[in-house]
This record gives sequence, structure tokens and C-alpha cells, in this order.
Amino acid sequence: MSEFGKQIDSVLESYAEGEIGRRDFVRRMVGLGITASVAGALAGSPLAVRKAWAADIKGAEDRAWALAKEAAAKAEKKTLTLLIPTGSIGNMQPYVELWKNELGITLEFIEEPDEVVHTKGMQEAVAKTGRYDVMMPTAMSYPDWIDSGVIYDLTDWTETHQPDLFHPEWGVVFPASHHAQLYNGRVAGLLNDGDQITLLCRKDHLTDSDKMKAFADRYGYPLAVPKTWKEYHDLAAFMHDPDNKFFGSQEYRSRYYVKWMFMQRLVSKGRLYFDDDVNPTFNSEEGLAALEDMLAVNPYLHPDAFSFTWSSNYNAFGRGESFMNIVWPSGFKYSKAPSTGPGTTGKIAATVMPADTLKDGTLLYAGLFCWGFGYTVSKYSENPELAYAYAQWMTSPTISADAIPYLGGYSDPYRLNHMLAPTQRLIDTYSPEYLDTLYNNMVNTVPDFVLPGGFEYQDALDKEVHACMIGDKTPKEALDDAARGFERITRRIGKDKVKTSWLSLAKNLAEPIKKASGADQWA
Repeated sequence: MSEFGKQIDSVLESYAEGEIGRRDFVRRMVGLGITASVAGALAGSPLAVRKAWAADIKGAEDRAWALAKEAAAKAEKKTLTLLIPTGSIGNMQPYVELWKNELGITLEFIEEPDEVVHTKGMQEAVAKTGRYDVMMPTAMSYPDWIDSGVIYDLTDWTETHQPDLFHPEWGVVFPASHHAQLYNGRVAGLLNDGDQITLLCRKDHLTDSDKMKAFADRYGYPLAVPKTWKEYHDLAAFMHDPDNKFFGSQEYRSRYYVKWMFMQRLVSKGRLYFDDDVNPTFNSEEGLAALEDMLAVNPYLHPDAFSFTWSSNYNAFGRGESFMNIVWPSGFKYSKAPSTGPGTTGKIAATVMPADTLKDGTLLYAGLFCWGFGYTVSKYSENPELAYAYAQWMTSPTISADAIPYLGGYSDPYRLNHMLAPTQRLIDTYSPEYLDTLYNNMVNTVPDFVLPGGFEYQDALDKEVHACMIGDKTPKEALDDAARGFERITRRIGKDKVKTSWLSLAKNLAEPIKKASGADQWA
């Protein structure tokens, strides 16, 4: 249990046993960040305060199950078909028998490569086959899928059945709560995967006394997880030992993945993807510096960095082939487990993404919430209410906390209770220290291109960044070409449409990023 969870539990126990009164109970709970209304409600049940707390957090699950029972009873089609990305089924499979035995509903999973799921959804918008009930895309699909009419706007259902998306104690962590679930302020999908990238290091190398002395002698500061991108570069160079097949870092340089490495560095420099009039801004001083930073670290990367997929990256790090890795939380989960991380089990030190030094000398910590899948409901489903009930049930604070630790899927923590008041299974899977890291990183994340044409924008950027990394273009050529590609996409989709969506995203950025980028001055 995290320190936060222990503190909550201590106050609950003291009140339940009569050691403190109602006023002191409410005061202490509010002091821990619990809202006065929730604390007051709990205080009304002095003999069963723990049960009251448990019932409150379990409410979203119970409401979803009640809707599922009602919808299943009247459904003529007794199969719920889900379009899901390959590799995610492990978090859903454990509940198949429950849905079959208790509701009479068969869950059928259709797996497609993650980059294909968006295309399948757009095809369904034209074909209208009703083949899928639930579809599981990244948030980048929401704008195009909503605008094409292939999925429901879930806002009315969420207002009626209360999935607790924004609950102050167990809701989805802000700003992912907005960036990864909303399109223009309306709920398009329910997040089931907390995909942010964090930095993993080999703890055993950080605590090696010989390396500690050699590093301090060479660089003039102590050996530790990097706080800045400069320190990250120093560590990659220092730990790189190709003669012994041990490499400085494993960050991606392969197509489809490399854009995120650039975007991460860009936002750390206080620069967003567009200005307030949706003109691309990455072909700038900060963008050029980000690409130069990437080129400078290339000599210290794993030789497979230019061909890594997420799974081959995880496998290489788990075998113990590199000192650092920039990776999704499922990469930590795999590296921690003895079966998939034989070379890294018990040897990982994780940290938030490195900061960059702004022109005024301040450090900006800015993470990236990228990929991240969520459940949507097809407009052509025969059982849309049942499909929505499944989405709310699976993403409820309680069921999601149970589902995420399964090693056979890559869903990761995304709700406050997952990180600040975790179950023992979450602790065993991720460790208290990494759950704290996830929370501290997520509160400062910037979203993917959750915009109309989002996949086109990200591919245009990815193609040019990759061209720069393999030496086909200079940094300036690559970014200028990407900017021209962005401008063509914006003209085709419609500037006003893209601008509305972009400003909706930007208003929910974390305050330090708003200030550094100037977005706090946007209308």
C-alpha cells in the first residue's frame, strides 16, 4: 500500500474504533486531500466506515453491472464483439467466464495490429456492418470516428451511469482524464490504458561503487537517475559498452515510434506542436535542438533501436542488454516480472521524464501521454447499452485495478486509486516507487494528436523525424517538410475545425506547460 493509502487506512481505522470524533475525522480526511463531501458521507457510517468507503469506490462497477444485467436480459444477440489491438487481450480474458455465466453474454475478441484498429473503424463507418459492438482505439481515433458517425458520443450515458471519470479520489488522473477521453469537451471513449512514457535505468549499475566514482570524476556530479536531458546523454555515453553487448539506452528510432521520442523532447523545451492559430511550431529553434539532441545520443543506442517494436524493445531490455529505456509502463511491468525480465528483475530504477532547461533558467518537466487505448461504442451495434456497460465495468476503479496487473496484457494504471491507493496486486506488479513515478509524471503530460486527422499528422511528423535519424535529411529539412505536410492536412480538413479541437486540448494542459509554451495567454 502506498503512503497515501496507509494514511487513509489509519484515519478510517481510528474513526471506526472510536479513537477520534466526527469533526477530527473530517478534518484529517480533508487534510489528506479527500473532499469534504466524501469525508462527511463516510463519517455518517461510524460503525462501517470501511464498508462505506469500499461501497463508494465500487459504485461505478455496480452501476455498470446493473445496466449490463438489464441490457443482457433483453438482448436478442447474446454475443458482444470487441475490436481490440493485438497484445491487449490479457487484461480482458479473465472476465469472459463471468460474463458468460452471470449474464449469458459471450465476449468475442477480434484482434488487429494497433496501427490497423483505426483503419478498421473508418471502414466500418462506410460499411456499417454492425460487426463490432465495442472498439478499442487510441484517443487519436476519437475525432475522426465521432465525425464519421461510427461511434457514440458517450456523454449522456456517463452522466446517467456515473463511471467516476473525474472523481477527486479515484478518477482518471488529470490531464489524461480530458486528453484521452474527450473530443471537444464531450466524452468519446473510456480510457483503459495509462500509456505515458517514463525512463527506466538499471539500478545495479547506478549503485556500483567503481562506476559511481568514475562517473563523478568524469562529469563532476553524482551518478543517479537523470534529472535533465543533458544528464541522460551523459549517462548513455558513460554506460555504453558495446564490446560487452551492453548499450547506453534503448529509446526508439524506428518508424511509427520515433515521433514520440521527438515530441517528448519538444514539449520538454516548452514548445507545443501548433500555435493558437494551428500553425505548426516544431520547425523552430526548439524543434531543431530536439532533433540535434536525438542525433547526439544515437551512437549510444542499442543497435536494434532503428527496428524496435514495443515487444522487441521490451524483450531486449528484459534480457539486460541496456542501461536505460524510454518506455511505456507495461515495459516496466514486463521488466520487473522474472518470467519476462530475467536480466532486470529487482534491478530497475525508474524516474519521470527528464526536464529541459528553459531560456530563463528554470527546469520544465513535461511528459507525453501517447498511445493509450480506450473503449468506444459502435453506432451500428445491436446492443449499444450493453456495450457501454461493458466499457464502464471494465474501466471502473475496482475492476480496472484488478485487470491491469495481469501480465498477458499491456494496460497500465490511469486512475488516482491505481497509483495513490493501490491494491496489493498493483503494488506487487509495479512497486510503490514506480506507481508514485507514474503519478508524478502523468500530471505533467501532453497529449498525442487527438485532433481531426490525428493519424495523418503523426505519420507526417514520424516520417520526417525518421528521415533525419537515418541521415536522409538534415534536421531543418525534415522539420520544414513536416511543417508543410501539416499545413496541407490542415487545409484539407478545415482550419477552423482543427483549431477548435486544438484549443480544446490546450486549455487542459498542466499549468507549467501552459506557462512555458505561452498557451496560458491563448483565448
